[in-house]
Amino acid sequence: MNYTIKEETSTITITIEGAMELRSIKEFQNKVTELASSKARDIVLDLKDVEYIDSTGISVLIALHRQQKQNGKSLRILNPTQRVASLLELSSLAELLH
Repeated sequence: MNYTIKEETSTITITIEGAMELRSIKEFQNKVTELASSKARDIVLDLKDVEYIDSTGISVLIALHRQQKQNGKSLRILNPTQRVASLLELSSLAELLH
């Protein structure tokens, strides 16, 4: 899994590619947790190049969503593939899809 971060005045956009799964998610989890804690901005995740997301990846998204909500900020998910969108809908993250 690879990702790029684009920081703007009110938004942090993170574009992810590859698989969001146990073996590759830890560094990403640490980085987004740090960003959410230190930068009081909305976060947008662009998942257009995410091939697969497992339960670990979904757990990271749920935790990030909760953290953003506690900070009064939002988490939005853009451009998920059909497969990823289906998994997100099953995990109650459908409200984040835009």
